[in-house]
Amino acid sequence: MFFKIINKIKINNLIKKKFLLIDIKNNETTFLKKLIKLNIIKYIYRYNNKYLLILNFYKKNKLIFNIKNLYKPSNKKTIKIKNIKNINTNNKIILISSNKGLIDNFEAQKAKTGGIIIAYIWN
Repeated sequence: MFFKIINKIKINNLIKKKFLLIDIKNNETTFLKKLIKLNIIKYIYRYNNKYLLILNFYKKNKLIFNIKNLYKPSNKKTIKIKNIKNINTNNKIILISSNKGLIDNFEAQKAKTGGIIIAYIWN
């Protein structure tokens, strides 16, 4: 699911590789669109039944310093709206799967909803 994409992005980010060719399912495209909106992925191209992701870099330096996968099917971590408000959101983004779909912590505060934590991104 999402954890495979997050781990591949994390590895490519560590070795400063700009391109990533992955095979994903149709339900994971919403996750990729969310990463484009959060300025983690620059472009997505469909290439022979696979997707070519171009990660966002600035002058050969990575924009995202850390990304952590918190989604495990056997141990799902949930977060409530009270806990989202307490997080210092200066350079931190939390991706949450909720009844509203895949949202980040800013959209979760506006919608006043919690959910299952997918990933944690910070600079």
